[in-house]
Amino acid sequence: MALKKPHLILDVGPLLDDQWTGIPVFTRRLAQALLRDGRLDVQFSIDQVRIPSSDVLAAIQTASGAALRDALNRATTGSGTKISRHSHLLFPSVKKSCGATLHEASTVHDMSTLFMPENHSEANVVHHIEPLRAELDSDEVVFCASEATQAAVITAFPSVSAKTRVLYQYVDWPEEFPAFERNLPALRLGRYAVVVGTIEPRKNLALLLNALTVKEVARSELKFVVIGRKGWLMDEFLAKLAPLQRERVAFTGYVSEFTKYRLLKHAEFLIYPSLYEGFGIPALEAMSLGKPVLAARTSSFPEVIGEAGVFFDPLSVVEFAAAFAEIQGRQKRSALEAKAIAQSAQFGWRRMALPVVEWVMGKGVDVRRSISAVTPPTTKSA
Repeated sequence: MALKKPHLILDVGPLLDDQWTGIPVFTRRLAQALLRDGRLDVQFSIDQVRIPSSDVLAAIQTASGAALRDALNRATTGSGTKISRHSHLLFPSVKKSCGATLHEASTVHDMSTLFMPENHSEANVVHHIEPLRAELDSDEVVFCASEATQAAVITAFPSVSAKTRVLYQYVDWPEEFPAFERNLPALRLGRYAVVVGTIEPRKNLALLLNALTVKEVARSELKFVVIGRKGWLMDEFLAKLAPLQRERVAFTGYVSEFTKYRLLKHAEFLIYPSLYEGFGIPALEAMSLGKPVLAARTSSFPEVIGEAGVFFDPLSVVEFAAAFAEIQGRQKRSALEAKAIAQSAQFGWRRMALPVVEWVMGKGVDVRRSISAVTPPTTKSA
């Protein structure tokens, strides 16, 4: 007789979004990693109402929340059941309420609203910070998107130190993307570097734009493709762009995962000038395609990028320009490309699943020490 698997309920509320970036993609990857691991009986909920696994998997196939909203409507009108009080309940982001079960965990992705509130709207700061202490106090485990985020959480809330765990994500481009890409005409963008992320103050795009007048950047033929939706205060910022800036910088807005894949694949490198990131998934996405990263020396970037990048002070145009000149060197970039593939291989689905599995199974091992045993250093997403 087969042993009964430990039970986990994963809240998939973030998957209700129409456009999956950031937290929804993290949620999708976490669900797939746990299902693929196979050691837990993984079920799903939204707002403490059970959602059939078939509906969640269908939403994952289409990468859209439309079908999942229909499933939620059906569940809340009678077909859904409330989760058990004794369940392990995992939130891939913040919790809407505390105490639904005896065993809860939530995920902190970054602490920029607390450490850099000037780069957020007041409403966003209040939304994230006011309930955070109660949320963390009610958690059995606090998962953090990186060691940098874990350190920030402990600095702000020392009392939760012992129950924090790092929960790294990974990159998993769909298998059909390379074939799709091969069957399309070549891109006609010339030489370019990519910037990925919502266009908002903490992404520090102003540094790149100001650097266009510095000789190391001005004399380069490289153009800059900025991928991401407009965020807080950006309409006013973009309206002030000078002609030179408009000529060198292209803004795509939101793009599909395949378009992002294609733009990254043909870029020379990724530029990541952010003042603060909790993890920095675009860096991992770029490295998985063999692209080095020109990144700010801050928060989680050194941890995630390792030796696959060139770093600069995010407040220094001069230092950015020098780093830009360094990464453009052919020999330097070639060496970094090999390191990028190796670095991205350190983050796989097993590594993401492990801390959650150990929490549910009641294993008190140090998650960080056991990682090397499950993540082969030479495979992309083992």
